[in-house]
Amino acid sequence: MKTLILFLAVSFFSAAAISAEDEATLNQAIATLNGQAKTAADKKIVLGAVAQQTNVPEKTLESQMATTHLTYGELVVANSLAEGSGQAVTNILARKKGKGWAEVSREVKINPASVIDRLRTTQKVVQMSQTKLKQTQKMKKPNMPDSTIPLREPARPAGRMGGY
Repeated sequence: MKTLILFLAVSFFSAAAISAEDEATLNQAIATLNGQAKTAADKKIVLGAVAQQTNVPEKTLESQMATTHLTYGELVVANSLAEGSGQAVTNILARKKGKGWAEVSREVKINPASVIDRLRTTQKVVQMSQTKLKQTQKMKKPNMPDSTIPLREPARPAGRMGGY
């Protein structure tokens, strides 16, 4: 009997530790994706990547952001859970009240690790798009010297001699 109680206690605490770890990892992945949206151009890139990963049109995502105040990372999570569970996003958000995303993920029978993977894939897509944008912008800029070299004034033509 003592062995059974000890086993159950160890199992419970192991599950709680895994649950907390999933929640922390999921929150970190959400924060990292959100951190990639610094400028207006970055926000457009992140929104496009979220749309690509969730198969949700950008206009729908913008509407969801406006009505729910979800961040880009949370949009990935909510829409991924909705898609994977066959439920509406509103149902997923109703489940979220007072709970973490990993807990909601487990409730709808989706492994939190798969949602974390989708967030990380979205981050990589954003990073590649941002790098490509920067390279494109560099190619459009005229070649400027590294240091500013003062330009000499052009030589003035010599004045007329002898009044011709």
